[in-house]
Amino acid sequence: MALVDRAQIDRAHNDHAHNDHAHIDRAHHLRFLLLGSIEAGDGSGLVELSASKMRTLLATLLLARSRIVPDSRIAAMLWGEHPPATSEAQIQIYVSRLRQKLGVPIVRQRPGYLLEVDPGQLDLVVFEQLARRGRDLLERGVAREAGEVLTRALALWRGPALAGATDLLTDAERPQLEEAKLATLEDRIDADLALRRHAELVAELTGLVADHPWRERLRGQLMLALYRSGRQAEAVTAYEELRRLLADDLSIEPGNDLRELFTRVLAADPGLDAPAGGDAPVRPSAAAPVRPAQLPPDTADFTGRLAESEHLAAMLERHDAGAPLAGCVISGMAGVGKTALAVHVAHQCQDSYPDGQLYVDLRGLTAEPVTPLDALGGMLRALGVDAAVVPPGLDDRVKLYRSRLIRQRVLVLLDNAASEQQVRPLLPTGRDCGVLVTGRARLSALEGLPILDLDVLAPAHALTLLGRIVGEERMRAEHAEAERIVALCGHLPLSIRIAGARLAAKPYWRLARLARRLDVQHRRLDELRIADSNVRTSLIQSYQGLSPAARHAFRLLALLDVPNFSLWTAAVVLDTKVAEARDLAEQLVDARLLDSLPATSGMSDQYRFHALVRALALERAAVEEHPKERRAALTRVMGASTWPNWVGTWSRSWAHCT
Repeated sequence: MALVDRAQIDRAHNDHAHNDHAHIDRAHHLRFLLLGSIEAGDGSGLVELSASKMRTLLATLLLARSRIVPDSRIAAMLWGEHPPATSEAQIQIYVSRLRQKLGVPIVRQRPGYLLEVDPGQLDLVVFEQLARRGRDLLERGVAREAGEVLTRALALWRGPALAGATDLLTDAERPQLEEAKLATLEDRIDADLALRRHAELVAELTGLVADHPWRERLRGQLMLALYRSGRQAEAVTAYEELRRLLADDLSIEPGNDLRELFTRVLAADPGLDAPAGGDAPVRPSAAAPVRPAQLPPDTADFTGRLAESEHLAAMLERHDAGAPLAGCVISGMAGVGKTALAVHVAHQCQDSYPDGQLYVDLRGLTAEPVTPLDALGGMLRALGVDAAVVPPGLDDRVKLYRSRLIRQRVLVLLDNAASEQQVRPLLPTGRDCGVLVTGRARLSALEGLPILDLDVLAPAHALTLLGRIVGEERMRAEHAEAERIVALCGHLPLSIRIAGARLAAKPYWRLARLARRLDVQHRRLDELRIADSNVRTSLIQSYQGLSPAARHAFRLLALLDVPNFSLWTAAVVLDTKVAEARDLAEQLVDARLLDSLPATSGMSDQYRFHALVRALALERAAVEEHPKERRAALTRVMGASTWPNWVGTWSRSWAHCT
């Protein structure tokens, strides 16, 4: 068989795509639907897309929002971790058929395919635009128009998103789409509450709470609707049901907002009542607090961390002339317990800060982190500044905030910070205040605040934490399996809590059963999720913040099935110079996706993956790296290594390349 140049194939594919421009008028009139069954059509009717893989290909291209979709991503959505050897040829066939059916140019552009559509052609984009507009109107207090816009957004949904696609695609993409829908529904309910439609909402909210029992915002909306309907006792019962559910299943308490609403319902706070005329406030108003008390509840089963707690408490007592600001930055990987430790210490020290405690979740690694401007607006209102006189500009808000805190002993907890730029405007200048900042990045440029690097739990403390969740009797009955579970969880508090919550929810399970499930590496992250707690989701936020080159390095370095590896080995795997490999490795260290080991005499820099981080990296490698690229990386190492132990490592690592 004659060999054909790859570039020649690409040119042939793109020539075919350009021929589709004869259908350009029709292409611009097409509408693509993902919020329900996957469909495409225009005024003359729907295009027949009977094959599941055809629908999956179309949806995968559309979800990329006019960006290139790599072949590896398409193959993963069509066939999973083990695509056929002919996957590239089969994808080309599916693309060709899709072009013919739709009459749209799907362009071959290495390393994948590109489908460009106008935003108004895709129902998902239209939904997102309407949802944002409705949310903006809601925040401005224009409830009636907000409700109309949000209702239009929700009307675009025709059923479960991506219906008709492969399970591989729906498992990967449907949860976040359904989450966006539910958040928009909650916004629409807020608009209805503001329009005094509380009585009509009770039935709808009762059903929604039954479907989403852990969702605190829905529960709060039900409580408010019941209270405004003259059903105070039922509003209290709705709260107590959630409190018991969270305590029994997850060993946690409801959040601060819901607890505050519960207190106001018990007190029959007049501020909860809807006004007699006009739009009601979108959120029930409260009197300006004199002493803010915004700390989340302390963790009931907080375990270990005695040395760290004492260190942080000492840092919060540094009110001497040599310390410009009392406090500390707590840094560490996802799920290591930064927030739990900060909140625990803040509760222990709150008597030292009699003028109050401020808390802000900065949501630093989410798609919409809290800006300093918005954070200051909330903090000023909590300090008693009327919303009508909060300055519009950042500089003026900073000045007013710091003026308010002069000669005040207030503890400020800034949670989930992404950068120094996000935190710096929120730091008070008064020597009497204290600050705790948590974040995955070390934030070393925050002047005057020392850094505490938080590691995973010691094995004994990890076992204690698991025992407090599942019960000592089960732990004694299967002590070896309990040790195995916490080890497979990497002694990470979040993963241990999730494992414990799953066991607590299934008292008939033996610990050995969960241990066996966790022992399957490629399924481990699937097991470590319950309700809205998910190890994979927490870790992937760090991954998504990386540069493309650092993501590529993250995926390839995880192929090495070794306890730790040298900088020299990293350079060989990445096929780059040592200096560039060091830069990439340090990006991963800064993102808390790789550990840098202490230097030892005669050895180059050494690095190590946490087991769960490596599990995520291997998942992403299977989806985003072609098997040839994975095999080439390991072949380079084997060819360059003289270490005899690499023979065994080779066979283990090679298993991730097929």
